[in-house]
Amino acid sequence: MLIVRKTERLEGEINAPPSKSYTHRAVIGASLAEGTSKIKNPLNGADCLSSVHGCRMLGAEIDIKEDVWIVKGGKLKTPEDVIDVGNSGTTLRILTGVSSQIPKGYAILTGDSSIRRRPMQPLLDALKQLNIEAFSSKEDGTAPIIVKSGKLKGDKVKIRGDVSSQFITSLMMTLPFNENDTEIILTSPLKSKPYLEITMDILDKFGIKVEETERGFLVYGNQRYRAIDYIVEGDYSSSSYLIAAGILTKSNITINNLFENSKQGDKAIIKIVKEMGADIKVKKDKVIVEGDYNLEGIDVDVKDIPDLVPTIAVLGCFAEGKTTIYNGEHVRYKECDRLSACAKELSKMGAKIKEKPDGLIIEGVKKLKGAKLNTYHDHRLVMAFTVAGLKAEGETVIEGEETVKISFPNFIEVMKTLGANIEIK
Repeated sequence: MLIVRKTERLEGEINAPPSKSYTHRAVIGASLAEGTSKIKNPLNGADCLSSVHGCRMLGAEIDIKEDVWIVKGGKLKTPEDVIDVGNSGTTLRILTGVSSQIPKGYAILTGDSSIRRRPMQPLLDALKQLNIEAFSSKEDGTAPIIVKSGKLKGDKVKIRGDVSSQFITSLMMTLPFNENDTEIILTSPLKSKPYLEITMDILDKFGIKVEETERGFLVYGNQRYRAIDYIVEGDYSSSSYLIAAGILTKSNITINNLFENSKQGDKAIIKIVKEMGADIKVKKDKVIVEGDYNLEGIDVDVKDIPDLVPTIAVLGCFAEGKTTIYNGEHVRYKECDRLSACAKELSKMGAKIKEKPDGLIIEGVKKLKGAKLNTYHDHRLVMAFTVAGLKAEGETVIEGEETVKISFPNFIEVMKTLGANIEIK
């Protein structure tokens, strides 16, 4: 477990961890490209390594070095065994589509207990429209998922846009193998659109053309992925905890490798904290935080930024007035129900926080007290609650700290480098 004690000052210059979203898509794109690609500055986190494992099972040769992955791709094969994606929903969703293009037989994908509860039926229904047989072995729309090799057919596919953008990313990365141009038609309002902009950005780099339409997206048919060298940018989602920690303590922190023109939706953390009153500085490829700041509560629409909810919830606890998080029904379908978890656990620290169907209402109390917190095997809760513990009176005990390996493997070491009073026991 992680012990967090009140910390007065944080100081230092650090590099943002590489983007999880970009790393996933880059290694899968490289695995589909004929020839050799180099993925530079990849995230060596558990989730992204699940994508490496899945791509290897599907025929890619991937040589992992410390700061570069060398990927030989372009030849899909029928996997020898079940593909275990661990805790990675992104891997499960994207490879469910991609694995339909193996030359023969079946691919079976499963994961840990959390993954085996996450919804898959909208993607399975979409693949069926495209002549692909894919189904839940339990017949309840969750993993294990069995996918039969098949030829893509059809020029349109309908899918919901409000459950997970990963379903649409899966279609975008699979449909270039269709002979026809295919329109993805959204049957409900789109949420988490910035993740699809990341997908389209990566696909463009690999030579794949996708366009936005009035009804959804158009993926051109009969395309081929081309091998590239690609540098992964820093991750705004993971950096949100560093930014929040700096905002709440006396600090002088510089976070490098955060691109000002990034397509990451979670870049919105900059706008959000500025609106709350934190006058942080943004340079071309870095963010400078010189806290602490007096924060004011605001209303935040999290439709496109579900991963920022735990960070915003913690900041809201220390703000003056009310912070309202809304439009976040899909936040309940992450590694855990993050709305419920944030409300329950932060309340243990003395937060005034009320759960509603699509979000949270937080009355700022400015002071929290240390408590023993459950993180429900969710890496983002571990990091957000650590930030809360740095500002809380007394000692905060956080269970399940090992899950940070999913997206920010050296989070604890980085926080210690900055001067955080934390230790593992």
